[in-house]
Amino acid sequence: MKADLHTHSNLSDGFLSIKDLIDYGKKIGLDYMAITDHDTVAGLITAMSYAKHVDMNVIPGVEFSTRDYETGRAVHVLCYYPGDLFAFQEFLDYTLETRYKIKYEMLKSLSKDFNIDMSEFENAYRNSESIYNPHMMMPLWQKGYTKDLIGDFFKQEAGSKSSRYIKISYPNVYDALDLIDQYGGIPVIAHPGEYDSLEITETLAKAGRIKGIEYNHPRNTEADKKEILRIARENNLFLTGGTDFHGPSTSTVNPLGSYLCPEEGLDALLHEKHKK
Repeated sequence: MKADLHTHSNLSDGFLSIKDLIDYGKKIGLDYMAITDHDTVAGLITAMSYAKHVDMNVIPGVEFSTRDYETGRAVHVLCYYPGDLFAFQEFLDYTLETRYKIKYEMLKSLSKDFNIDMSEFENAYRNSESIYNPHMMMPLWQKGYTKDLIGDFFKQEAGSKSSRYIKISYPNVYDALDLIDQYGGIPVIAHPGEYDSLEITETLAKAGRIKGIEYNHPRNTEADKKEILRIARENNLFLTGGTDFHGPSTSTVNPLGSYLCPEEGLDALLHEKHKK
């Protein structure tokens, strides 16, 4: 069974609409795919309804942007089969609103320095639930300042080491996991190698706060995967995988289905869902 359990639509920082993303997954022969937009569940009702229409197995999900404030590490949590969507979105709205305010200030600086009208930026994020990094680069990419939406130019002009950068205060990872415990969902740590969050992943695993870890991912190194496998085995967790598909709106471009969930991980996830 071919399953890509990490994808993003244009409701967050992906390039394709929900329907186009599902159509693409079906066309390339995926048996399952998960919609896991950043910090929003806005597309899940559309996704599940459309999936039935085109006979595609879509797993609803969301990717929480959080931080472990003891270590200072960013931690992304994939929640599959989120329970109360209204309760989830109420929690996630803090992140969306905070991100919007901060990114909008950064856009004003880019608009002034590159003589680009704010309406061009607003057009870039009009379909999204907030302002994400690719939206900051879209008008600049269209004007020929950069060949990549998220590349060296982005790092220089809007990345974490640029003069424009404003840090976002994300929710505590434990608060996100408490929400999942309260309202239902299956928590999986996303790409722990990317943010050097293997230590907090092991801590959460030992505390029984997570069910799985994302193993097959373009930004998990072989050394990361070795550690992920060890943590999973020692704590009876399942392994997932996905391309983290954004289309061209990412620093590492991979076609949908490039990274797949191990079949036993998919089976375990589906089993967890039926236990709820």
